[in-house]
Amino acid sequence: MKTNSAENKSLFTGYSRKKLYCLAETYEELAKFYRSRQDCSSMFADKDSLDRRDVLFRNELRETNQVFANHLEEVSEAFLEVADTVVQISMPLEHKKKALVQHLKKHGIQARELIFIEGGASRRISMEARSLIRREIPADELAGLLSVYFNRRLMPALDSAVLLGRGYNLFIFEDEPSYSVLSAVSRAVKEDEKISGDNFSVEEYSQNQMAAMISDGMGSGEQACHDSRCVIEFMEKFMEAGFSKEKALMMLNGALFSQNPGGSLTTLDLCSIDLLSGEADFIKVGAAASFLKRGMSVEEIATDTLPLGSVEEINSMQLMIQLCDADMLLMVSDGVVDAFGEFGIRRIKDIIAKTNYVNPKEFSDYLLKCAIGCQGGHIRDDMTVVAMYINKSNDFVGS
Repeated sequence: MKTNSAENKSLFTGYSRKKLYCLAETYEELAKFYRSRQDCSSMFADKDSLDRRDVLFRNELRETNQVFANHLEEVSEAFLEVADTVVQISMPLEHKKKALVQHLKKHGIQARELIFIEGGASRRISMEARSLIRREIPADELAGLLSVYFNRRLMPALDSAVLLGRGYNLFIFEDEPSYSVLSAVSRAVKEDEKISGDNFSVEEYSQNQMAAMISDGMGSGEQACHDSRCVIEFMEKFMEAGFSKEKALMMLNGALFSQNPGGSLTTLDLCSIDLLSGEADFIKVGAAASFLKRGMSVEEIATDTLPLGSVEEINSMQLMIQLCDADMLLMVSDGVVDAFGEFGIRRIKDIIAKTNYVNPKEFSDYLLKCAIGCQGGHIRDDMTVVAMYINKSNDFVGS
């Protein structure tokens, strides 16, 4: 829709943005301070007068300062990203605004203060509205009227009012996702262990974004479970806050490496899906291959990377896939792939290609059953399978 005014506006007032900029500068200065301490300690240390224990301690301290400085710089950049977040606010042309107001009035709704908001991939419509009839009107009903009027699927946003009463209230609508995901998980715990070293998560972080994760802690049992659970919970918090997944991974890897360099190794397999566009973004850090089933065709999604905590600076690989209606995504932990033996990937792909389950729970159960069967009924490692069935809705046509 054309507009008679359009303006880029920050999400924050000038005072709030200034505070965020100050915080970013503070963390940047702290990072410089830790790096300067590292340089000074290297400059004045007389290695001839230090015994081996002191040398090791100073080396560990320098490495810790380096990791901490890197974390502070990442936090500083995150604050800057938030402070610079901008949305585009536009008003409809007056005659088109009047046409919409009249259209809603015919259905017993009085509307005013119509605004279009765009930021990133999000498109929203905001308005104040009230009911002109004796009954309250659900926001979903107003969303249906707007969907027909604008010829696009709209739904109430999470921060919108839900009912139109006699007084004005604020209603916000956004595009309804074109894709939906039906997911399921199947798991098996290693023999002689009471708890799995694998952890997983399948969550919607907004109405238009979801993510699935599997983390496999080194070894098995309580310690492996603790390590993988920490990885999942850390990534969940960062994604809920809307921060970059790449920044979260760098900070998480630095924390694990500084605790026990090369010792506390944990994999991460992350698939985030944009429910508007159907794009699936895979980030793999030492994780097993994933698989995309489309009809009888099966595509392997794999990278060759080291686990979290193995090196000071992690090298994660990112892969983007365009999903289609009726696709099945399968994510597995190492124990599943290893169960199929020397030709594990080839055998898994063959099983997936020949399986016709549409229900993701039936699919994940079957794949896990096959993995256990390949080991003669034994479970030699923790195993996790996450299956996701993709459904694409038809394009909306108003009537």
